[in-house]
Amino acid sequence: MSVTESLQDEVNMLWSDEGRLATLSAAMMAMAGALSLSGTEAVESVEAALSAPGFNFAPALAGLDDRQAHRALLEQIRTVAPGALDAAGWARLEDPRLYDTAMMLLAQDSLGLMLDALGEASEQLLTLTEVHQQTATGLRLAQHLSAAVQGRAVLSATRAALPCQMPREPDCASGLAEALALQVPDLPWSGDPWPLTDIATALSGLCPFIAAFHGDAARRLADAAAALVVAAAQGQSQGNGSRAFGLDVEDALYRAFEDAMAALVALNRALDRWQGPRVDEALQPEAWQMVDTMLSRARAVMEESGAGE
Repeated sequence: MSVTESLQDEVNMLWSDEGRLATLSAAMMAMAGALSLSGTEAVESVEAALSAPGFNFAPALAGLDDRQAHRALLEQIRTVAPGALDAAGWARLEDPRLYDTAMMLLAQDSLGLMLDALGEASEQLLTLTEVHQQTATGLRLAQHLSAAVQGRAVLSATRAALPCQMPREPDCASGLAEALALQVPDLPWSGDPWPLTDIATALSGLCPFIAAFHGDAARRLADAAAALVVAAAQGQSQGNGSRAFGLDVEDALYRAFEDAMAALVALNRALDRWQGPRVDEALQPEAWQMVDTMLSRARAVMEESGAGE
């Protein structure tokens, strides 16, 4: 199994029911800390309850699709640690916006795995360009290498900008975002789902580059990115700012990442098997210099980001 195929499996595990519930639990614990509910001892007791060997996650897993998992988790925590929070504390954790924040955590991890996969493709393209740098093929490969480097930059910037959802109590937004390594939003984004459309834009931006090596995979990714935009638009038009996006949006986001990783697997396989032409035209000095400049830039960017290690 290749590195990218292993990363693809990790994305699927992230978005499994167990992965989604674990992420929601992390968001809830971060919210408890941000709200400073009954001090750190209470938060620690809630975390201990979730880690207890006999904790029953089945009701929460069953409640994921209808957005009742957070209530099921709280009910089970009350059973294991009834004195962890007072009645007001339990009620303050019943914020459906936590599903949006959890969705951003899943996106953050998924984009991180994509960056690793695209780094593998960049490394292969760098090697191929070096081999052919004095020919017309090298000039073409340098353009693909440039697209890969730019794609990684866009994915990285998109990942760094992901926000938590504005919680029901805005004063705790900063603490929530800091605990989860997300950004603090200026406004709720239920009516303007820019984090979702930014992700779709970043993914669709990879399609022309991937299409040069695997057209079908690129088309599937383009369709999935477009479907994410449609789902986000429909989700925001149905929301009133007090509830989370629905399962259809979450599913569209997962499908976009699923198709993105499948496209990167196909890309890296194609690069593994790629063979240059038997006869190739030599480059003029000016063109060769452009290729050499791109190689230098790519090496610097990859060294800075750690790609190709």
